[in-house]
Amino acid sequence: MGHYPFEWQVQDLCAGDFNRFQNQFTQTILQLVPFAHGPVTFLDVAIDLVASLHNLNKPKYWLQYIKQAIRRQRSVAASEKLILFLPVWSAGTIVGIAAVEGVDAQFSDILSEEWLNDRSHIISREFLLQKERAFDPVTGMFNGHHLQDALDSLLIRAQENTRHVKKRAVRHHVSLLLLEIHPRTNNAEKALNYIINTGYYLESFLGQDVLHHFGNGIFGFIEENVDEDQAKKLGKNIFSWFRRDGFQRIHIGINTIENIGKITENAAANKPFCKALIEQAWQALRKASRRGPYALCTYSSISKPETHPLKKTKSAVLAKLRKLWADADTFALLLISQDRELQDHVFPKRLLSLIEPRAEAVAINENETFVFLKNADVKQALSWARKLKKKLPGDLGTTYSIGIAYFPCIDFKKSDIPQNGRKALLHAGFLGPDTITIFDGISQNVSGDIYYGEGDLVRAVKEYKKGLELDPENTNLLNSLGEAYAQMEKPRKAKPFFEAVLHADPKHYMALYNLGVISLTIAEDEKAIAYFEQALEVHRRKPQNNQTNDLLLQLGKLYCRTGKYKNAIVLLEKEKVLEKTSPIIPGRYVLLRYLGEAYAGSGRNKEAVTVLQRAIRYNPHDAHTLSLLGELYALENQGYDIALSLCQQAVNIDDRHWKHWYRLAVVKYRMAEYEAALVAVKQSLQREQKNEASLYLAGKVYEKKGLHAKAAAMFKAVLKITPEHKAARAAFKGIKLHLKKR
Repeated sequence: MGHYPFEWQVQDLCAGDFNRFQNQFTQTILQLVPFAHGPVTFLDVAIDLVASLHNLNKPKYWLQYIKQAIRRQRSVAASEKLILFLPVWSAGTIVGIAAVEGVDAQFSDILSEEWLNDRSHIISREFLLQKERAFDPVTGMFNGHHLQDALDSLLIRAQENTRHVKKRAVRHHVSLLLLEIHPRTNNAEKALNYIINTGYYLESFLGQDVLHHFGNGIFGFIEENVDEDQAKKLGKNIFSWFRRDGFQRIHIGINTIENIGKITENAAANKPFCKALIEQAWQALRKASRRGPYALCTYSSISKPETHPLKKTKSAVLAKLRKLWADADTFALLLISQDRELQDHVFPKRLLSLIEPRAEAVAINENETFVFLKNADVKQALSWARKLKKKLPGDLGTTYSIGIAYFPCIDFKKSDIPQNGRKALLHAGFLGPDTITIFDGISQNVSGDIYYGEGDLVRAVKEYKKGLELDPENTNLLNSLGEAYAQMEKPRKAKPFFEAVLHADPKHYMALYNLGVISLTIAEDEKAIAYFEQALEVHRRKPQNNQTNDLLLQLGKLYCRTGKYKNAIVLLEKEKVLEKTSPIIPGRYVLLRYLGEAYAGSGRNKEAVTVLQRAIRYNPHDAHTLSLLGELYALENQGYDIALSLCQQAVNIDDRHWKHWYRLAVVKYRMAEYEAALVAVKQSLQREQKNEASLYLAGKVYEKKGLHAKAAAMFKAVLKITPEHKAARAAFKGIKLHLKKR
């Protein structure tokens, strides 16, 4: 029962396209009206035009010409102002007005109305063709061509903004994210459906951001005013979001432009530049795909390894250090770094003059130097560092932080010690400037977190393990290692580490939350609920924890899945998800779905319908919400046609879940279409053989069709699963009596 997966019919032009295709539409108009040089302004005729003109900083007199064009359904030339007002048509209706400025005065008085009207319709047809070219027939989303055009538009807009602000610096971060998914199937139709479902799912998470499909499960989107760290955080949130619903493998490549306004000053040809940005994100995506099932990579980390926080020690520096430690059985190595760069590059010259003769300095660059202390232990190295700080004059213009590493240290080789010094220095960065930090387990946690943040889980695990060798009872390290294993799809390996954290700290929020996720992964729903409830209790006492949204989603889903609908209602109403002022952050609309499901499960169908209608506005492609809303429309007699349409949409979007087929069968049953109901309920039972709801409905359908023996078998199967099922028992008894009379 396959659903044709391709959508060839593109929606008509709408006012929203003026923003999505602003650059392309502008270029089209200026090509088709060659005697005008612009700018071109697009106005939506369905909204307050006075407010629009004010927001766009356009003169009020435009209003009379716009109204004239709408009233007469024709183009209008404001000859004395050298402006054209051209209607933009969609299916015979004006959806917008294109105001074209900069008309050549030689032509402004001789333009015929007929020519302008003809041009208006040609332009509108060209707009629709451009929209069609930017359309992906598999997902119904925009394609890679449109993403490149969107980047091009961003560059042009940034260039204009830079011109307007003149010399004032404006930092405009732009991050491009590419995401790939892996359909686990050899069936082309199922692979396409998986890609479509993933697109809808990602679209629901991103909200207002425009998602693009490049083909073959590769998606891309642009985040304005999002720097690299924020983009990585967004990537991690996407991983959590997808893992919660069982998506197996997700990879993300990130390319961030730190200042798009600055780039446009030297970018003569921005089309090749935009293409290069996408290719760079692709390189990052390929790197991420080699790191594990859920991994991301930034282009900067592979294009500029010298800027990486854990960059390798230069070979020339390492060669000098090897000579110093060649005959040393014990030594300390200090990495001294300026907390702020200085223009005159006095470091490390002035600092070197303060170093005692017994210490050897090996400069790395103008900002950093190693200091080698032969035969010094940790205590002696710390004392030496403190004395050095006291000697530093106050006129250096900056403070210095010092990371101390030492040998021997567990099973680290001598060649590992310089990198340990850098880890200690990164650790010092968390404690503030002018800090001395000794390499320890926490330093390993810091380095592990850097690799974890990049999606390099294999390296992260190695760092955390080394950290635990130094500090076996450190709860941060235990929790971090558990999280890394969980991300690597090794829940049973992760679980003991979270349990060890709880043994040391029974109120550790992250350990409780992570154990809930692990329990959920290995199908221990009741344990998961208990852990999540404890985590929520800790969170309410310490609201600084910031994962409440994900925690609520997990609990809401579990309460509904286990039939604890009242618990779900109490939880979600307490969190005020119904308040219209409540922010709908990524994924939060799902809380509305769970609340609607809880209302329905408690028999409060009308309240459920209201809540689900709100949820569907945030994600019109959520199969779960569509399906449940369709069933409720049928149960509440609010129209079988719309109920059937909603349930059919749900099955078309995602035919994997038994409930979607079950609800379609319910609607067909109530419409007295028993043959179609039987087909749907059989599909439901193929996906979940022992679900009593589908078995009971199958029995009712067989009974209506007069197939009493088959109906009795269905009711008997229900009673085998749930002996106390009153409706099934009564129906089974009734059929037995009927068969006896025969």
